[in-house]
Amino acid sequence: MNELMIMLFAPLLAGFIAWVIDVRGIREAIGIIGAAIPLGILIQYYSTITGSNPHVEYSLSVGGFKLLFQLNTINWYFAVIASLVGVAMAFGMASTSRNSYEWLFALMSYTGVLGVFLSGDFVGFFLFWELMTFASFMMVLRRNKHESLKYFVLSVIGAYAMLIAIGIIYAKTGALDFASIRQALYMDAMVGSMSKSLTALVFLLFVTAFGVKAGAFPLHVWAPGAYSEVDQSYTTFFSGALSKAGAYGFLLLYILMGAKLYAALGTWHGHMMFSYIIAWIGAITVVVASFLAVLQEDIRKLFAYSSVGQVGYILLGLGVGTGLGITGALFHVLSHAVFKGLFWLVVAALILRTGKTEFKDFGGLAEKMPVTFAMALIAVMSLSGIPPFAGFASKWLIYEAAISAHMPLVAGAIFLGSGLAFAYVVRFLYAVWFGQRPSDLEDVKEAPLPLLIGMFILAIPNLVFGIAPGLVTKYLNKLFGQTVVGGNYYKLVTPTGTYNALLVTVLLIFGIAVAGLIYIYGAKARRIPITNTYQSGNPVTEDYNLSIRRNFYRPLAEALEFWLKYSWDRFYERLARMFEDFADFLREGFYNGNVQSYSWYLAIILLILALWGVL
Repeated sequence: MNELMIMLFAPLLAGFIAWVIDVRGIREAIGIIGAAIPLGILIQYYSTITGSNPHVEYSLSVGGFKLLFQLNTINWYFAVIASLVGVAMAFGMASTSRNSYEWLFALMSYTGVLGVFLSGDFVGFFLFWELMTFASFMMVLRRNKHESLKYFVLSVIGAYAMLIAIGIIYAKTGALDFASIRQALYMDAMVGSMSKSLTALVFLLFVTAFGVKAGAFPLHVWAPGAYSEVDQSYTTFFSGALSKAGAYGFLLLYILMGAKLYAALGTWHGHMMFSYIIAWIGAITVVVASFLAVLQEDIRKLFAYSSVGQVGYILLGLGVGTGLGITGALFHVLSHAVFKGLFWLVVAALILRTGKTEFKDFGGLAEKMPVTFAMALIAVMSLSGIPPFAGFASKWLIYEAAISAHMPLVAGAIFLGSGLAFAYVVRFLYAVWFGQRPSDLEDVKEAPLPLLIGMFILAIPNLVFGIAPGLVTKYLNKLFGQTVVGGNYYKLVTPTGTYNALLVTVLLIFGIAVAGLIYIYGAKARRIPITNTYQSGNPVTEDYNLSIRRNFYRPLAEALEFWLKYSWDRFYERLARMFEDFADFLREGFYNGNVQSYSWYLAIILLILALWGVL
C-alpha cells in the first residue's frame, strides 16, 4: 500500500483494533503507535517536500469516484502539526481515557483531519470532513447530549453550505479536483461568465462551512461546550488540530478562488473585499472570545473561549491578505496548536488529580505538581505573547502585517486580544498554582508519566520555534517562492521591523537571574490573609469578595452588563425553538390521523405530477 494511505488510515485502524481488543495497556500502546505512524512518515517526506519537486500524489477509486491525495508544501505543514498534536493527545489519553470507545473515535477524527489536509479534490475533502465531524461529535455525545446536539446542528449547517458551494462550482467548471478548479476560476476571473452574485454566494457558503469548524464569530457557540465536555486530552486535538481544518479551508479559498473573488467583489479602501471581510471576522472573534474567556470561573470554559479567540488571530492574518499576513497566520497555526494543546493537557492533569474544574477550588499546586506547573508556565507565556516563545513570534508577524497593510483597527484587535489573554492566564497561573492550598488538595500527586510525555512533546516546539522562529519562516517562504520574512534562524526581518529572538532570550535569562538574586537576598516575604484583596472601591463584604479565585473580574462583568445581555447562544436556541414549534405545527396540521385528509394529499400530488407531465 502507498505510504500516503498508510499514513492516512493508520490512526483509524489503530483505533478500531484498540476498540476491539479493549484491554488496558494494550489499547493504549496500539493507540500511541497508530498516532505516531503519520508523524514518522511525514518526517521521512521532509526531504522530498523541501526538494526541487515538492509533490507526492496518489489516487484511489471509490464508488465510481477517483479520490486524489497529494502531499505538497502547504498540506505537509498542516499535516505535521496535526500529527504532532495527535501523538501528544494519544499519550495524554493513555493516562486519562478509561474506555476503548474514546480511542476509536479520537483516532477516527485524527484520520479525518489528515484526509482533509491531504485531499486533492472536493469529493475526498468533503468525505473526510464529515468523518472528522462525526467522530468528534461522538466524543462529545458520550458526555453531554445537549452540547453534542448544538455541535451537530451547526456542523450540519456548515456541511450543507459546503455541499451547495461545491455543487455550484462543479456546475460552472465541470471539475472537482483542486488544480482544475483553480485554473478554471482563474480564467473565469478574466472572462466573467460566473456572475458576481453567484460568486458572492459561493464565498458566503464556504465562509459559513469553514467558519463553523474554526469556531469563528458568530458561529462559535458550539466550541465552549464541546471543548469542555470531552476528555481534556482529546480536547488537545479537538482545539489544536480540528479547528485548523477550518483555517485550512479559508486558505483553500485563497488558492482556488482568490483571483475570481478579487475580480467579482472588488476592493474596499484599497483592500480586497473578500479578505477584508475575513480579517474583520477574525478581529471580532479575537475580541469577543477573549472578553468572554476573562469572565469564566471554570478553567475548561476559560480555555475553550481562549481557543476560539486564538483561532481568530489566524483568520485575521489570512484576512490581511498579504504574504506577510498569511505567513503570520500560518505561523500561528503552529504556535496555537502547540501552546493550546499543551494547555489542555495541563487541564487534563489537573482534573485527573483533583477532580475539580473551578478556580475557587484550586490553589498552591505548584509544590504538588512541579513538572506540570513548569509546562503550564511555558503555555502561559506562549499564549500571552511573551518572548521568546512561539506565540510571540506568530502574533508579532500578524501585527506587522496589519500595520503594513494600513489596517490600524484590526491591529488594535491584536493588542486588545493579547492584553485580555494576559489577564486570564495570570489568573489561571496564580489561582491554580500559587497561594493557599485547600486542605482537600494536600494529597495531590504529579501527573502520570504518559501525560507528562505528551506535555513535553508540545512544550519543546514552544521553546524551539520561539527562540529560532526562522526555522518556521524559512519553510513558509517556500510557499511564496520568495523571501517574505527575512533574517536568519534567530532573527525575523519584515518591511516594518526586526525581532531578534536570541537577543531577547539572553536578556530574559539575565533579567530572571537578577530577579532571582533580589528575591533571595532582598526583603523578606510576609504572609497575608487570603481575603486581603482588592474590592475596586466597593465595600468589603462577604457578598462582594473579589479574591483571585472567586469573582476576580466581577467589576469587568458589571461594566459589560449591557453587552452580556445579548448572547448568540441564546439567540440560536430561541431560533431552534421557533423552528421546533413550526415543525410541530406542520406535523399536527398534516399528520392529523384523518384518512380523508391523506386522500386529498395524494390527489393533490397526483395532479401536480400530471401537470408536470410525469404521469
